[in-house]
Amino acid sequence: MSNDDLGDGLLSTDAVLVRTLDERDLDAIVRIDASATGRPRREYYKDKVQQSLTGSRLRTSLVAEVDGGVVGFLMAQTYYGEFGQPEPTVVIDSLGVHKDFQGKHVGAALMRQFLMNARALGVSRLRTEVGWNEVDLIRFFDRHGFKHGGRLVLESDLT
Repeated sequence: MSNDDLGDGLLSTDAVLVRTLDERDLDAIVRIDASATGRPRREYYKDKVQQSLTGSRLRTSLVAEVDGGVVGFLMAQTYYGEFGQPEPTVVIDSLGVHKDFQGKHVGAALMRQFLMNARALGVSRLRTEVGWNEVDLIRFFDRHGFKHGGRLVLESDLT
């Protein structure tokens, strides 16, 4: 029996409804992000939601609901040939679970649906970036099959 299997064919993620992100989810996404960062980033997420809904790339962004309220989100985009990679790559650029729902399988439900969607789209590679000291997030991605990608992120401070 896997960690997600509760017996009787039930999974620990079954109590979480995961659906495609919608424009009406903006306020909840901002609230969830603010619960983690301590500040609302409304304009940032307004742009990301718009990109997700109107961009030409395949839509792979999701939200998670518990008891009718949005408690988590995963935002991703599909790229074709990004950074010299010839195969389609889906990049997870935002993942959030409201602090009151962390540890309650919300992130796992989002990732489960996201992985099913990515496989159905025929995507061959997934990618994300995580701060080196975000240990809980690194463990989360590790549980879902992510490993160090063998690439370096280079930055330059222009100030």
